[in-house]
Amino acid sequence: MLPELRPIWADTPDGVRRAASACAAVGRFALDTEADSLHSYFHKVCLIQVSAGSQHFVVDPLPLQPADLDPLWRVVANPALTVVMHGADYDVRIIDRDYGARVGRLEDTQIMAQLLGEERTGLAHLLEREFGVELDKRHQRADWGARPLAPELVAYAAADTAFLIELAQRLHDRLEALGRRSWAIEECARLAAVRHEEATPDPLAFERVKGARALKGRARDRLHELYCWRDEESRRLDLPPFKVLGNRPMIELAAVPPEGTAELARVPGIGPRFARRWGGEVLRRLEHPRGAPQHRRAQHASPPSATERRRLQRLVEVRDEVAARLGLQPGLVCPRATLQAIAAAPGAGSALNAAGLSGWRRELLGESFVAALTEPS
Repeated sequence: MLPELRPIWADTPDGVRRAASACAAVGRFALDTEADSLHSYFHKVCLIQVSAGSQHFVVDPLPLQPADLDPLWRVVANPALTVVMHGADYDVRIIDRDYGARVGRLEDTQIMAQLLGEERTGLAHLLEREFGVELDKRHQRADWGARPLAPELVAYAAADTAFLIELAQRLHDRLEALGRRSWAIEECARLAAVRHEEATPDPLAFERVKGARALKGRARDRLHELYCWRDEESRRLDLPPFKVLGNRPMIELAAVPPEGTAELARVPGIGPRFARRWGGEVLRRLEHPRGAPQHRRAQHASPPSATERRRLQRLVEVRDEVAARLGLQPGLVCPRATLQAIAAAPGAGSALNAAGLSGWRRELLGESFVAALTEPS
């Protein structure tokens, strides 16, 4: 059951200042955001939840000017204060994108759980296990941009931060007992430094639709045409693409174009409403598709040499043995891309430097990696 939290709704500049003051006063507070990525094309921050001591604020940024939130972002960026978050990668990027905001000192409870070797690190699972708190899964796909929000949705949003401070303390104590607390500090600092980067447009993005690779010739051209039209319409209406046209009917239309609007309406996933609204334009595009972009011939790197393959195999064996001993996921201990970079670089110790192996991973693996790289073939 979810205990009564009595969250404070803050949708004025004064409310934001109250939330910021509460966070600054306690020195260690929890933060989360909710966006409307499932309900809009241009997704945005719709809620900012903060928990400071026994106070739980749900800040509504939608009626506010970006500058109205500056008091809160100044507190969040203060390195003398600690911001506790869970799975903060998306949140860090989106507050940077929308507000230019930074997290000064981050504690991420998901990172902490991963470094403890937890198999399940989702917040809902951890809250239920640690506190017996069950989050209502019905609200996971809620439209956070809708107003007014139902009281149960506000309470659900507040629960995302209400227990984070205590959760972080429990995980902190376990990490200390294992001697891994410094690992979490390093990983959290790295995550706090992440910034939003605009994705580079990919002219071949339409081929990521399931079933696209089976289409050839004109069918491939039609799929590309529909994909581009869907994106244009989604932007115009600020809707996620799947709410304009689903992937499965898009593949079917590209493969076998209907003869008219009546036949279009009978395609599974289309229906009469779509046919009335968009039928004429979709049929026109299917009849006269522009040519889809062709694949560029990739410049393939030289395949690894036999020596590099042997070096990589030794590194993988060392990494996996250490991960098993610690009860951690191998990819967390050292990503495969780093192993490949080490194997491809000349030397032993210099190879670790060239691949950027540093911090706790260097301390944990450095000597064993060097020994594996210098042992005779």
